[in-house]
Amino acid sequence: MPDEPDTTQPDGKTETVMAHLLPVTEQIGRNVMAALSDPDSVAVLTTMVAGLGVDRVVSVGLTRQQMHDVGILLQEIEGEDEDAAQDDQRCIGFQCQVSKD
Repeated sequence: MPDEPDTTQPDGKTETVMAHLLPVTEQIGRNVMAALSDPDSVAVLTTMVAGLGVDRVVSVGLTRQQMHDVGILLQEIEGEDEDAAQDDQRCIGFQCQVSKD
């Protein structure tokens, strides 16, 4: 086996890490395509997650069963009355506004 440097021990140097800043639409597109590369993934759920100092784009692939469950949930929401649908305080479905306070 060839001698490989032990990267778990400090060596007094740090590597420079660089990444290109991407427009959010391009980042979402890359996340979606990566999530869809899983053979069990038939759809992708993407959201913005607030973080300390920086927000993140998070995408997760959904299986066929999970997508079916989402469809059932959306049908149930569609069947609710208009007063419940206009309630800004509820958080059901894909779009939920969370206060940062």
